[in-house]
Amino acid sequence: MAPCRSWSELPKELISYIAKCLDTRTDVLRFRAVCCSWRASVPLPPKSPKLPMHFSLPVNDPRKPIVSAVISQTVVYRIAQPGFHAHPNRKSCFIRVEETEQENKFRLVNPFSERLIKHMPANFPKEINHLNFRVEELTKGFSIRLLKDDGSSDLHDNNFWTRKLKLASDFDSSYKAISISSGQLRRARLDTYTTDIHWCSLDTKVHYRDITNFDGKFFMVNIYGVILGMDESFYTLDEVHTSLEQKDWECERYFVESCGHLYLVVRDFLICPTLVQYNYTLDAFMTEAKDANVPVKFKVYKRIPTGDQRSRFCWVEVNDLGDRAFFVSTDCSFSFSTRDYTGCGGNCIIYVDELDNVERLRKFEPIEADNDKEGLKQLKNGKVRLYNLADQSSAPLALFPHYLDMFWPPPTWLKWDQGPSNA
Repeated sequence: MAPCRSWSELPKELISYIAKCLDTRTDVLRFRAVCCSWRASVPLPPKSPKLPMHFSLPVNDPRKPIVSAVISQTVVYRIAQPGFHAHPNRKSCFIRVEETEQENKFRLVNPFSERLIKHMPANFPKEINHLNFRVEELTKGFSIRLLKDDGSSDLHDNNFWTRKLKLASDFDSSYKAISISSGQLRRARLDTYTTDIHWCSLDTKVHYRDITNFDGKFFMVNIYGVILGMDESFYTLDEVHTSLEQKDWECERYFVESCGHLYLVVRDFLICPTLVQYNYTLDAFMTEAKDANVPVKFKVYKRIPTGDQRSRFCWVEVNDLGDRAFFVSTDCSFSFSTRDYTGCGGNCIIYVDELDNVERLRKFEPIEADNDKEGLKQLKNGKVRLYNLADQSSAPLALFPHYLDMFWPPPTWLKWDQGPSNA
């Protein structure tokens, strides 16, 4: 029997070949953190020099018709202790960060909204060392923030201009973007040599609810449930799927990618049509009832191939997600396996209840989307909830500590780490 060889003794050519197969910058950093020989064989992955990107934005304000803004990237990571899979009692958590203009510098973002964290948790580390933790990139998002006169962005300014922004998968070479703004679908080619962005409306007749990237395409879904697939390179439609159900416009919709497949999560308001209405002016679903009194029902659809040349894909309703859990919100959506989490059974949807209340608007009360010194208001007011697909029940996430611990607060083992990072 041949003697076992150390991973550090792999040929440099093989190490380089493996590194080229890695999908994300985070994966390359983790790969380099294995040992000194791997780190010496694989160069640091380049950070996109295009983001954050500053530009001018026209607004409906005669006193200041042009404002300065910045496009930033946010990333959701799963961070786990070493040996997490070998020792299920060890836990992992999710954090959401926004990249800054300083190399490898980030700001912590509220996991349930796009706002930056106002009060940093006492135990949150100054740096995440890839040698000390297992770090996995789950999803990326993009946001537009206004800039103050001194060039800084408002930490708590909501993304007033766009509901959702997506950049092309090959953004560094194509600079293409698509957005939903006030329900309208818009596209743009960003000019990196000037500060101007010229948006072109694609559809002004129908309001859109979500967009995403998948398999080299932009996917969009409008309020009537019609799903469009647009080639990222040429901005041409090559997939059109009609409404999933008749009169299905009273629904909120979220795209989720899971295990290499694209899903559409639908919150169905047809079970309570007298309690919920869609406000076209505010681009939001509204209710006059207390949020807890509004019945909740979700449906999940999966995009699958049909084998038909004319209609190559279709959407099929699925009732069981297995050990997967979906997290959905207006800002970002992702999926994760619950297999290694004690007390978490999967087949559920964790969602931010974004149903707005008419009474709040009448009183001009601000949306509670910020965090205070004690935690996140969305958790304390029950706006983050868990829906069980098996029995169709819904309850505040705070009642499920095993799930809650994944999101907030940061765990005690994620301590301050003053040591240098070699990743």
